[in-house]
Amino acid sequence: MIENAILSAKDFIFAPFAPDVGGDSGALLLATLNGDPGIKYVVKGGYSEVACNEFMYHHVAAALGLYTQETKLIKGIPGKKYAVGIRYVPNARKFILDEASEDNRRTYFKFWTLYRILNENDSEEYFYDEQDRVFKLDNAASFNLDTNVVDGALKYKSKEPPAIVWHMLISGLDHIEYENYAIIINILNKYNGRAAAETAFEFIGQFSEFDLSGVSKLSCNW
Repeated sequence: MIENAILSAKDFIFAPFAPDVGGDSGALLLATLNGDPGIKYVVKGGYSEVACNEFMYHHVAAALGLYTQETKLIKGIPGKKYAVGIRYVPNARKFILDEASEDNRRTYFKFWTLYRILNENDSEEYFYDEQDRVFKLDNAASFNLDTNVVDGALKYKSKEPPAIVWHMLISGLDHIEYENYAIIINILNKYNGRAAAETAFEFIGQFSEFDLSGVSKLSCNW
Protein backbone atom coordinates (compact mmCIF):
# COMPACT_ATOMS: atom_id res chain seq x y z
CA MET A 1 0.00 0.00 0.00
CA ILE A 2 1.34 3.44 -0.87
CA GLU A 3 2.03 5.85 1.95
CA ASN A 4 -1.00 7.55 3.54
CA ALA A 5 -3.38 5.95 1.06
CA ILE A 6 -6.19 5.47 3.60
CA LEU A 7 -7.93 8.29 5.45
CA SER A 8 -10.10 7.96 8.55
CA ALA A 9 -13.68 9.21 8.42
CA LYS A 10 -13.39 10.57 11.97
CA ASP A 11 -11.07 13.28 10.68
CA PHE A 12 -13.72 14.74 8.37
CA ILE A 13 -17.09 16.42 8.35
CA PHE A 14 -19.42 14.96 5.70
CA ALA A 15 -22.27 16.60 3.82
CA PRO A 16 -24.37 15.65 0.78
CA PHE A 17 -22.81 16.93 -2.42
CA ALA A 18 -24.61 17.84 -5.64
CA PRO A 19 -21.87 19.07 -8.00
CA ASP A 20 -22.36 21.62 -10.75
CA VAL A 21 -20.14 19.41 -12.92
CA GLY A 22 -20.18 15.66 -13.31
CA GLY A 23 -23.03 13.81 -11.68
CA ASP A 24 -22.77 10.34 -13.20
CA SER A 25 -21.79 8.53 -10.01
CA GLY A 26 -24.94 8.47 -7.89
CA ALA A 27 -25.19 10.05 -4.44
CA LEU A 28 -21.99 11.80 -3.43
CA LEU A 29 -20.61 13.28 -0.23
CA LEU A 30 -18.25 16.17 0.33
CA ALA A 31 -15.70 15.47 3.07
CA THR A 32 -14.10 18.51 4.72
CA LEU A 33 -11.04 18.03 6.91
CA ASN A 34 -11.61 19.00 10.55
CA GLY A 35 -9.73 22.22 11.21
CA ASP A 36 -8.88 22.93 7.56
CA PRO A 37 -11.88 23.75 5.34
CA GLY A 38 -9.54 24.15 2.38
CA ILE A 39 -9.04 20.38 2.20
CA LYS A 40 -12.07 18.68 0.73
CA TYR A 41 -12.70 15.35 -0.99
CA VAL A 42 -15.59 14.27 -3.16
CA VAL A 43 -16.58 10.87 -1.77
CA LYS A 44 -17.87 7.98 -3.84
CA GLY A 45 -18.86 4.75 -2.16
CA GLY A 46 -21.25 1.91 -1.75
CA TYR A 47 -19.82 -0.56 -4.23
CA SER A 48 -16.35 -2.02 -3.86
CA GLU A 49 -15.33 -1.62 -7.49
CA VAL A 50 -16.16 2.10 -7.48
CA ALA A 51 -13.60 2.82 -4.78
CA CYS A 52 -11.06 0.39 -6.22
CA ASN A 53 -11.33 1.55 -9.84
CA GLU A 54 -11.28 5.26 -9.04
CA PHE A 55 -8.28 4.81 -6.74
CA MET A 56 -6.36 2.74 -9.27
CA TYR A 57 -7.30 4.91 -12.25
CA HIS A 58 -6.02 8.15 -10.72
CA HIS A 59 -2.70 6.61 -9.72
CA VAL A 60 -2.18 4.90 -13.08
CA ALA A 61 -3.04 8.08 -14.99
CA ALA A 62 -0.68 10.12 -12.81
CA ALA A 63 2.11 7.59 -13.33
CA LEU A 64 1.61 8.09 -17.07
CA GLY A 65 2.12 11.83 -16.67
CA LEU A 66 -1.51 12.96 -16.76
CA TYR A 67 -2.86 15.50 -14.28
CA THR A 68 -5.24 13.92 -11.78
CA GLN A 69 -6.55 14.80 -8.36
CA GLU A 70 -5.10 13.37 -5.15
CA THR A 71 -7.14 10.23 -4.43
CA LYS A 72 -7.47 8.37 -1.12
CA LEU A 73 -9.44 5.46 0.26
CA ILE A 74 -11.61 6.38 3.26
CA LYS A 75 -12.53 4.04 6.09
CA GLY A 76 -15.26 4.39 8.67
CA ILE A 77 -18.07 6.18 6.82
CA PRO A 78 -21.41 4.85 8.14
CA GLY A 79 -23.22 2.92 5.43
CA LYS A 80 -20.24 2.99 3.07
CA LYS A 81 -17.99 0.00 3.62
CA TYR A 82 -15.91 0.97 0.61
CA ALA A 83 -15.32 4.62 -0.24
CA VAL A 84 -12.86 6.72 -2.17
CA GLY A 85 -12.14 10.43 -1.76
CA ILE A 86 -11.11 12.46 -4.80
CA ARG A 87 -9.67 15.88 -4.02
CA TYR A 88 -12.32 18.49 -4.70
CA VAL A 89 -11.62 20.91 -7.53
CA PRO A 90 -13.28 24.29 -6.88
CA ASN A 91 -14.57 26.32 -9.81
CA ALA A 92 -14.10 23.52 -12.35
CA ARG A 93 -15.06 24.50 -15.90
CA LYS A 94 -16.21 22.33 -18.75
CA PHE A 95 -13.52 21.46 -21.28
CA ILE A 96 -14.41 22.44 -24.86
CA LEU A 97 -12.12 20.86 -27.42
CA ASP A 98 -12.63 23.43 -30.18
CA GLU A 99 -11.61 26.24 -27.82
CA ALA A 100 -8.62 24.48 -26.23
CA SER A 101 -4.96 25.32 -26.60
CA GLU A 102 -2.72 22.92 -28.49
CA ASP A 103 -1.21 21.56 -25.26
CA ASN A 104 -4.63 20.98 -23.70
CA ARG A 105 -5.86 19.30 -26.87
CA ARG A 106 -2.95 16.88 -26.62
CA THR A 107 -3.80 16.19 -22.98
CA TYR A 108 -7.41 15.53 -23.91
CA PHE A 109 -6.41 13.05 -26.62
CA LYS A 110 -4.22 11.20 -24.11
CA PHE A 111 -7.12 10.92 -21.67
CA TRP A 112 -9.37 9.88 -24.55
CA THR A 113 -6.93 7.13 -25.51
CA LEU A 114 -6.48 5.92 -21.92
CA TYR A 115 -10.26 5.65 -21.63
CA ARG A 116 -10.18 3.04 -24.41
CA ILE A 117 -7.04 1.26 -23.20
CA LEU A 118 -8.61 0.70 -19.76
CA ASN A 119 -11.96 -0.41 -21.22
CA GLU A 120 -13.88 2.28 -19.36
CA ASN A 121 -17.67 2.40 -19.43
CA ASP A 122 -18.32 5.66 -17.59
CA SER A 123 -19.31 8.82 -19.41
CA GLU A 124 -16.42 10.93 -20.65
CA GLU A 125 -16.39 14.19 -18.70
CA TYR A 126 -13.48 16.58 -19.07
CA PHE A 127 -12.90 19.82 -17.21
CA TYR A 128 -10.40 22.59 -16.42
CA ASP A 129 -9.27 23.33 -12.90
CA GLU A 130 -8.48 26.84 -11.66
CA GLN A 131 -5.03 26.66 -13.29
CA ASP A 132 -6.48 25.65 -16.68
CA ARG A 133 -5.25 22.08 -16.36
CA VAL A 134 -7.38 19.46 -18.10
CA PHE A 135 -8.66 16.58 -16.00
CA LYS A 136 -11.22 13.78 -16.29
CA LEU A 137 -14.03 12.81 -13.92
CA ASP A 138 -15.94 9.55 -13.41
CA ASN A 139 -13.59 6.60 -13.74
CA ALA A 140 -15.46 4.08 -11.61
CA ALA A 141 -16.07 1.63 -14.47
CA SER A 142 -12.50 0.81 -15.48
CA PHE A 143 -10.23 -2.23 -15.80
CA ASN A 144 -13.16 -4.64 -16.44
CA LEU A 145 -13.56 -4.99 -12.68
CA ASP A 146 -17.15 -5.15 -11.46
CA THR A 147 -18.72 -5.71 -8.04
CA ASN A 148 -18.66 -9.50 -8.18
CA VAL A 149 -15.01 -9.69 -9.18
CA VAL A 150 -13.76 -7.16 -6.63
CA ASP A 151 -15.93 -8.52 -3.80
CA GLY A 152 -14.74 -12.02 -4.62
CA ALA A 153 -11.14 -10.95 -4.03
CA LEU A 154 -11.78 -8.69 -1.03
CA LYS A 155 -13.47 -11.32 1.09
CA TYR A 156 -10.18 -13.23 1.39
CA LYS A 157 -8.42 -10.12 2.77
CA SER A 158 -4.76 -11.05 3.34
CA LYS A 159 -5.27 -14.70 2.44
CA GLU A 160 -4.48 -16.12 -0.97
CA PRO A 161 -7.69 -16.19 -3.06
CA PRO A 162 -8.57 -19.43 -4.86
CA ALA A 163 -7.49 -19.91 -8.45
CA ILE A 164 -10.92 -19.06 -9.88
CA VAL A 165 -10.87 -15.64 -8.19
CA TRP A 166 -7.40 -14.89 -9.51
CA HIS A 167 -8.52 -16.00 -12.96
CA MET A 168 -11.47 -13.59 -12.91
CA LEU A 169 -9.25 -10.72 -11.79
CA ILE A 170 -6.44 -11.35 -14.23
CA SER A 171 -8.69 -12.07 -17.21
CA GLY A 172 -10.36 -8.71 -16.70
CA LEU A 173 -7.14 -6.80 -16.25
CA ASP A 174 -5.44 -8.58 -19.16
CA HIS A 175 -8.31 -7.96 -21.57
CA ILE A 176 -6.85 -5.72 -24.24
CA GLU A 177 -8.67 -5.14 -27.50
CA TYR A 178 -5.62 -4.57 -29.68
CA GLU A 179 -7.71 -4.44 -32.85
CA ASN A 180 -9.44 -1.32 -31.53
CA TYR A 181 -6.19 0.62 -31.30
CA ALA A 182 -5.96 1.05 -35.07
CA ILE A 183 -9.64 1.98 -35.13
CA ILE A 184 -9.31 4.74 -32.54
CA ILE A 185 -6.24 6.19 -34.26
CA ASN A 186 -8.11 6.24 -37.58
CA ILE A 187 -11.09 7.90 -35.90
CA LEU A 188 -8.91 10.61 -34.41
CA ASN A 189 -7.14 11.13 -37.72
CA LYS A 190 -10.45 11.45 -39.57
CA TYR A 191 -12.23 13.80 -37.17
CA ASN A 192 -9.42 15.60 -35.33
CA GLY A 193 -6.44 15.50 -37.65
CA ARG A 194 -3.00 13.98 -37.87
CA ALA A 195 -1.67 15.59 -34.68
CA ALA A 196 -4.45 13.94 -32.63
CA ALA A 197 -3.74 10.54 -34.19
CA GLU A 198 -0.03 10.90 -33.54
CA THR A 199 -0.69 11.84 -29.91
CA ALA A 200 -2.79 8.70 -29.44
CA PHE A 201 -0.20 6.52 -31.16
CA GLU A 202 2.60 7.89 -28.99
CA PHE A 203 0.52 7.43 -25.84
CA ILE A 204 -0.25 3.81 -26.72
CA GLY A 205 3.49 3.29 -27.12
CA GLN A 206 4.08 4.93 -23.73
CA PHE A 207 1.50 2.67 -22.13
CA SER A 208 3.07 -0.41 -23.71
CA GLU A 209 6.31 0.45 -21.91
CA PHE A 210 4.55 1.34 -18.67
CA ASP A 211 6.76 0.72 -15.64
CA LEU A 212 4.52 -0.95 -13.09
CA SER A 213 6.97 -0.26 -10.27
CA GLY A 214 5.34 3.16 -9.84
CA VAL A 215 2.02 1.61 -8.94
CA SER A 216 2.97 -1.93 -7.93
CA LYS A 217 2.32 -1.20 -4.27
CA LEU A 218 -1.18 0.09 -4.84
CA SER A 219 -3.82 -2.00 -3.17
CA CYS A 220 -7.56 -2.08 -2.63
CA ASN A 221 -7.21 -4.45 0.31
CA TRP A 222 -9.33 -3.10 3.14
